[in-house]
Amino acid sequence: MAEAFKAAASKAPAFKLGQKKLYLPQHVVAMLRFPNVPHNEACFLVPRRFNKFDLRDYLWNAYGVEVKNVRSNVVQQAIALRRNTANASYRPQPLKYMRVTLCKPFEWPERPADLTPWHNDLWKKREEAQDEERKLTRQDKGLDKVPLVGQKPWSESRKKLASIAKKTLSGKIKWSNGVDLDPKWDQVLAKNAEMAAPAAALVDALKEEAEASKS
Repeated sequence: MAEAFKAAASKAPAFKLGQKKLYLPQHVVAMLRFPNVPHNEACFLVPRRFNKFDLRDYLWNAYGVEVKNVRSNVVQQAIALRRNTANASYRPQPLKYMRVTLCKPFEWPERPADLTPWHNDLWKKREEAQDEERKLTRQDKGLDKVPLVGQKPWSESRKKLASIAKKTLSGKIKWSNGVDLDPKWDQVLAKNAEMAAPAAALVDALKEEAEASKS
């Protein structure tokens, strides 16, 4: 009996646990990674209704982590503009942070260099698409000015198309759509080439004359 009592006492924390029971809680407690935080401390973002005893009991009951003391502070957020409005501003709800002193030190693992398993590229593309959609929505509602087409930066596809067009005009590459034409078009193409030959010869002659005058 004495041994069982000692075993139970060794598993219990050094503080008195609360007796309030919660079923299916919806609280979100996020552990934050701040720089220059000692290994024996941890920071959390908690709901505003949380108190120090709630976080202390939560860490023990959920993860078996014992803490010595808890500090809390409420931080006001900066004034922000309401979504899809012109000049309506408001102050978001404040954030509540808690910092605990751990009985056993904890060290964060190294940040992974390769984020491929977490589909980081897909996440970035989704963020860019959402930002572009928000910009278009604000432009449609007249909240932002619509930029001119000439002022927009070229996309990668447009740059590639411009490069191909430049090479085609200079004669470096020959355009083809990969479709074999009907034989009756051979006569038309030959006639066009015959008609364009004098003009090409005239252009070459003018170029030679210009080069000769420079020399």
